[in-house]
Amino acid sequence: MEGDLRVLSRFNIIFKYADDTNLLVPEHTDIDLATEFQNILNWTKNNRMMVNISKTKKLVFHRLSAKAPLPCPLTDIEQVVTAKLLGVTFSQSLSFESHVSNILTICSQRMYLLKCLKSQGLPAKQLHIIFCAIIVSRILYALPAWGGYLPASLVSRINAFLPGASNHCLHQLLPPIKSIPTQLRDSQCLYELPVCHYNLYKCSFVLRNLFLSAY
Repeated sequence: MEGDLRVLSRFNIIFKYADDTNLLVPEHTDIDLATEFQNILNWTKNNRMMVNISKTKKLVFHRLSAKAPLPCPLTDIEQVVTAKLLGVTFSQSLSFESHVSNILTICSQRMYLLKCLKSQGLPAKQLHIIFCAIIVSRILYALPAWGGYLPASLVSRINAFLPGASNHCLHQLLPPIKSIPTQLRDSQCLYELPVCHYNLYKCSFVLRNLFLSAY
């Protein structure tokens, strides 16, 4: 049973979704990546299953300026700079430029379908339904996971995809307009806010919402 597939170290994390398994090993851990991966291979062998080595990839997340040694390579496992996880393209620096490029390419192709439907006389109401179903849903898919990491340039690329974005449902992708209060007020957040030394950490979904609720 897949439910008994577990990591050896409490510092490491395994994510399972259907037949897709992902292993996350931090820099500081007591069980290294190679040992944890061998544990997965042993589990599949004991359960008469196989790991598709050709589809297994290794992605090392790190800051571009980081000088920490990279983990040792895994035998027969390709190390990549980007990888797709459940429809979201992650890069080794947690830049989502590749993901935005991918979804805009897909949406551009689907816009052509809408133009064809419009030329065939499909009413505007039905066009809007299809537009939301095949284009807006693709852009908003898993947005909480990656939206907070977008710089202004990538947000502008998404907005530029559609004329008049300010009146469009994609307007929520823009950062909210803030007014700086003249007086400080008590925080409304019920949780202790962690210290964030790096923007990548602060841009994650849970922390981003904690800081938003606090201010």
